[in-house]
Amino acid sequence: MSMVDNSDQQKDGDKISFIPLGTDYPILQKIKWAESLFDQFGKLLADDRVIQEKLHQYKNAIISTGRAMDEVGVLAECTDCAVNDGGSCCGRGIESKFTVILLLINRLMGSSLAKEREDAEGCWFLGPKGCKIIARHTICVNYLCRRLQDKIPQEKLQFLQHYIGAEVDAGFVVEEELKRWFQKKKI
Repeated sequence: MSMVDNSDQQKDGDKISFIPLGTDYPILQKIKWAESLFDQFGKLLADDRVIQEKLHQYKNAIISTGRAMDEVGVLAECTDCAVNDGGSCCGRGIESKFTVILLLINRLMGSSLAKEREDAEGCWFLGPKGCKIIARHTICVNYLCRRLQDKIPQEKLQFLQHYIGAEVDAGFVVEEELKRWFQKKKI
């Protein structure tokens, strides 16, 4: 498998023979590629101790960030914004930031990848109760809007940034480990 940015190599119904890098593909195509990678290599990846360790560390970091967001009041503010002010963070187009590898990580963590958008104005992965996937793009985790900056004390936001940074770092490590795994296996 070569890790190239060339969608002409993949044909409908074929097994994936490369990993398309970058974000310059329609979300449904990226989901299709991620599902194909999961179908072809999910068992091998589940049996790989290093990959599983990195996924476990990433998932723990995601959980820690969620707890910290709840503790400092981000979840309450975001919920209030979404319910009372229409929200805008999880807007249509954010899904374009996701790569095939990040979508594959979600499958490896047990997330389903939606085949259609639930909210016409929202991100592809936005559901009625928030994000429907586990591993989110850096912008989804790291973005602190003006409302949050105004309502949450700076020291609490700094406390939160520690957890956000750990999550982003752990996600990067998993993505790079998966790329190395595919390169090493020459799949």
